[in-house]
Amino acid sequence: MSTTTELQLLMFAQIGIDIIIIVVFIFVIRRLRYANKGKSFDKTVKMLESLFTDADKIAQQFKVQLEEKHHLIKRLNEQLDKRVGSLNGLLQRADALLSSHAQQAADAECDPLSLNSQERQIIALAGEGCDLEKIAKRLSIPKEEVKLVLDLKQKLSQIGKEEGLS
Repeated sequence: MSTTTELQLLMFAQIGIDIIIIVVFIFVIRRLRYANKGKSFDKTVKMLESLFTDADKIAQQFKVQLEEKHHLIKRLNEQLDKRVGSLNGLLQRADALLSSHAQQAADAECDPLSLNSQERQIIALAGEGCDLEKIAKRLSIPKEEVKLVLDLKQKLSQIGKEEGLS
């Protein structure tokens, strides 16, 4: 059951209790017309006073519960809005990364030995004397990826030297 439905049920319950109290009050008033005056009248009045006091307490408790539910719903709604916003941001970043990787895959398919821009940046930064951690941090990529690119570059250059000597 949703919290809105629960709130509606609580409001209907409070209205129902109020109607029952009014009916009981009317019934007691009619009985008082025919009742003997004196002690029984005083007892009835005291009973009605306690009944109305209890009814008032119950109504106040319902009011407090309704306010708590309302505040809870507001807070949950705000949290949900924040989460939806962050999820939308993540979704946009994922879409951007997906299209970027799709483009890189298409580029690699055309010429498997050509370097993409990120690999060129890694090699350029390594040529400037940056270490693995600095390159990974600057380009916001994993250290292992930087190491892989530099190792492959080194192996390819060794292969090229060996083929040039043969």
